[in-house]
Parts: sequence; C-alpha cells; structure tokens
Amino acid sequence: MINLKLNKLITLALSVLFLSACTSFGSYIISHPDVYLSEAEFINIDPKDIGFTKDKFCSASSNKCIPYLFATSYQPSDFPKDGAVYYSLHSTGNGVENTISHRMPSKTFNRFKGTAVLLHGYGGKKEVMIATAIYFRAIGMNVIVPDLFGHGESKENFVFAAREHEIIEELLTELESNSSKVEPVVVVGHSMGALSASNLLLSDKVSAAILLAPMMRFDLAAKQYFPYKAPILNKFFANHIDNMITQAMNEANVTLPETDLLSNTKKSNKPILLVNSNVDPVSEADYFSSVKNDNVKNIILKERSHSSLMVFSKEDANIIEKWLVQSQVFLP
Repeated sequence: MINLKLNKLITLALSVLFLSACTSFGSYIISHPDVYLSEAEFINIDPKDIGFTKDKFCSASSNKCIPYLFATSYQPSDFPKDGAVYYSLHSTGNGVENTISHRMPSKTFNRFKGTAVLLHGYGGKKEVMIATAIYFRAIGMNVIVPDLFGHGESKENFVFAAREHEIIEELLTELESNSSKVEPVVVVGHSMGALSASNLLLSDKVSAAILLAPMMRFDLAAKQYFPYKAPILNKFFANHIDNMITQAMNEANVTLPETDLLSNTKKSNKPILLVNSNVDPVSEADYFSSVKNDNVKNIILKERSHSSLMVFSKEDANIIEKWLVQSQVFLP
C-alpha cells in the first residue's frame, strides 16, 4: 500500500513538473516570436538602397528605445518621365495563396500629404512593412516604420504591442522639431501592430488609423495562429495554451483586456478603416462586427490570407484612397 501511494505521488510530481516545463517553454516561445515565429521578409532588399534611413529613438523618461526606418515621400522629379515604383508579393496562409502587385507611375505621386506610421504584426519586424511603406511614399506621405518591442532590432522585452504607443508618441514629438513629421498622421497597423495603432488614436499627435487584419484578443488569436504557423509545436502545447499565455502575460505585466482593440475602436472619435478577410481566422470579421461606431468603416476583402492584407493591390489602393478622402482628414 505504501509503495502504491509513493508511486502515485511520484507520478503526480512528474506530471506537475512536465506541465510546468511545458508551460514555461511555451511561454518563452510566445514571448520571443522574433526567434521562433518570425514572418518571412516580403522584400529581400536593404532598405537603405531604396531611400530609407535607419535610426533609433530613446525615451528620456522611460529609458526605452525603439529602432525605426524613416523615408520621405517620393518626388516625380526623382524619376524618369515614365518612371514608376512597383512591388509584387506572394503570400500564403490558411490554405490561401495570394500574389499582390501594384505599379504606381511617378505622374500619380503626391496626391496626399502627411505621415504614415507603419506597425508590423506578431513575429514580424519593420522590414516586412517595406512594400506598405513604398505605397504610402508614392501617394505623398513620409513614413516611420518602427520595430515593436521584442521584435527585429528591438532590445526591449516583448509586451504584446500594448506599450509601444507611449514611446511612438514621444518619437512623433521628436520628429516635429526637424519637420520629418508632416501633418496629418495616420497610423497603419497589421495584425498585432493594429493594437498599438489603436492605442495611438488616444494621442493628439494622430489623426486616423488603418487597421489591417487586426488581431483579436491575444488568447483567441493565438489559438487560431499556432495551429497553422507552428503545427509541430502546437501538437505539444495545444492543451497548455491558456497556461502558456497567462504566464507570458504575467511576465510582461500585460492583461488580456489590454490586447483587445475592440474597446479602442468602439469609443474612438477619429476615423478608422478596418480591413478584414473573409477567410482569416486570426482576424475574424465576425469578431469586429460588434463595433458600432460611425467613425469606423469596415471592409472585407475576399479570399485573402492574413499576411497578404498588409499590402495593397490596385483595387485595394482605390478603396484606401477613397477612404482617405471621405475621412476628411487626408485631403488630396
């Protein structure tokens, strides 16, 4: 009898240790997406070769730093008479393949004036937003493209995109002093970056937001994201995902409600364009249908993968530019 009880106790202890190890390892992976869950770069080119400068801003109040790319709008005079900028990107996800391309002749440049702050998603880095930046430069806007904390060249701890808005607001203030920031400012966030973009709507430095495939509350999005992004890991961690998320959030001092941008979009008094796909489980269109706000325009693109929504085809661009005019913030 004593041996039986001892065996049960040992089995229970080993089970607890195994579950604890799974939770800790899974939590570490969640908190280091730049290592384990990185998104592929869409354009394999050095940003400096196409007019971007790399810089880093450090906050005097928090001692945190954020690396970023910066570029001014394209000028027709910098291109031959029949010159153009062009990108063509291939994206796969959820069994969907998309090739998104767009050619913009130099004669169509500078139809809008302002600054676009471009925020990448979970597991990405500033370089994945290069094509998006090319588009906004072509329509006439300066671009600021930061690394979220815990991504790319950032040395800060991962915080689920729930804290970056504070230092980005400081960066915008800094850039005012050398005229790098041109009014008005639109923040453009893809996936997890959309959370940071929605937080920036609370700043008087920002006039509007475009949320591309915005991430649902993190626990809901993670349960959709891991099966297709990391299927092998998902087999081991599927039963532990809630504990993994809880531990990762506790370590980052972030709560689940802070990862849900619904409250920001529901109460915003600034124009928001919310872009979803009908086949994207990480950013389910139905999840955002509860947003009843006259300042929010929701569009649903057909058969688009999650990552493909960070770039625009010609047809997408027509929708974006129509909204820029109708928002009465960005006037051509």
